[in-house]
Amino acid sequence: MKICPICATEYRDDVRFCPHDGQTLRSSGPTKDLVGQVLADRYHIMKKLGEGGMGQVYLAEHVKMGRRSAIKVMNPSLVHDPEAVARFNREAANASRISDSHVCAIYDFGETPDGLIYLAMEFVEGAPLTDLLASEGALPVARAADISIQVAAALQAAHDLGIVHRDLKPDNIMLTRGRDGADAVKVVDFGLAKAVGGETGSQKVTRTGLVVGTPEFMSPEQLSGDTLDGRSDVYSLGLVLFKMLTGTLPFPADTVQEAMIKRLTDEPAELIEMRPDLHFPPGLQQTLDTALARSPADRYQSAAKFAHDIAMVVGLSRTDADTVLPSLSRPAGSRPPTRRDRSWRRVHRTPLPPARLWCRRDVTRPSGRTRPPPGRAST
Repeated sequence: MKICPICATEYRDDVRFCPHDGQTLRSSGPTKDLVGQVLADRYHIMKKLGEGGMGQVYLAEHVKMGRRSAIKVMNPSLVHDPEAVARFNREAANASRISDSHVCAIYDFGETPDGLIYLAMEFVEGAPLTDLLASEGALPVARAADISIQVAAALQAAHDLGIVHRDLKPDNIMLTRGRDGADAVKVVDFGLAKAVGGETGSQKVTRTGLVVGTPEFMSPEQLSGDTLDGRSDVYSLGLVLFKMLTGTLPFPADTVQEAMIKRLTDEPAELIEMRPDLHFPPGLQQTLDTALARSPADRYQSAAKFAHDIAMVVGLSRTDADTVLPSLSRPAGSRPPTRRDRSWRRVHRTPLPPARLWCRRDVTRPSGRTRPPPGRAST
């Protein structure tokens, strides 16, 4: 059977459109296994990667380009749920706007003639941070810092566009290996992300009355249902870093509800308190205290500044953190510099390197000669 997403009228499988409102009908049953099929006439489904409440994820290959993608197909039982469809749409719209090497790229988004809603994204050959923490527990300080800096780069790129992730957690941090063998981070699942100032200023609440997101890594203001900005993601990243360093969270509790209450009323535990058997560099605790401040006003005002302090405390070189450090040169919330901005600064403010001095008028070339004025031949 098929169902209309607008009027919820059911029709036979051979009917494609609702005669009442013209909407494409969608299957009302569970998604069948798509392995071996060609989705939307261009994605050959190779194998199933996983399944969740929202639907299934497949590995697919573009029939003409040969590029591999991860295809997320929404569960047909949710296609007539406006909130579920809106979340799917947000993931496509938000993530596709962010251009950063640490954000999982979105290639395509659409609906098949059969009513299947799909999202084609970059295929990351790796595992979530959750798996690494489950197998190794606490990570070495340098490794945890490096992963955090890369996550901060992804968050800063989103925040520069006014997008807040709202569901940062180890499950949404994918780890793969770079060419040098080091960890390479991809932040995924912008399904709960929201543009600041869009739709409504406050958090959406589900039908059960719970604020959307994962309570374990929510900021205090998110738990309270208050208006969010990028500082909420900074808090969540602070919790992720604490868990990487200690293997646990700074609010020990027997239940999720108790941990949520502690986050609203208590101060977070210190690193040495949770893991007295480990050594942490001086200044790291203060850095985490700032990231985990209960009030956003007392917190790091940008993910870039948080990453900068992590790098300084741990002793990582400027090169290790150069993906986020450039963002520190502009005020939080301002637009990134355009090509025209950079060109103006290069000519009027920034001294040119010696090898390029000859490009400017009436200055000495490296060889000792001067550039002739326009219209005069050189001798």
